[in-house]
Amino acid sequence: MGARIRQLHRWTSMIFTLVVVGIFAFQAFAVPPEWLYYTPLPFLFFLMLTGIYMFVRHYRRPARS
Repeated sequence: MGARIRQLHRWTSMIFTLVVVGIFAFQAFAVPPEWLYYTPLPFLFFLMLTGIYMFVRHYRRPARS
């Protein structure tokens, strides 16, 4: 499960980056509508959840002998 979460986190971060770059590129040609600035937020929320999960999972792991 941890590997799947990590992979989802990586792909979501790539999508998030492309959306943000796309918004900046769109701004070069026209004034975008207000709602366009909110499109990265679901990806950012998912990144936050998966990042917190991976962080907590790392420190809650039992110590290896």
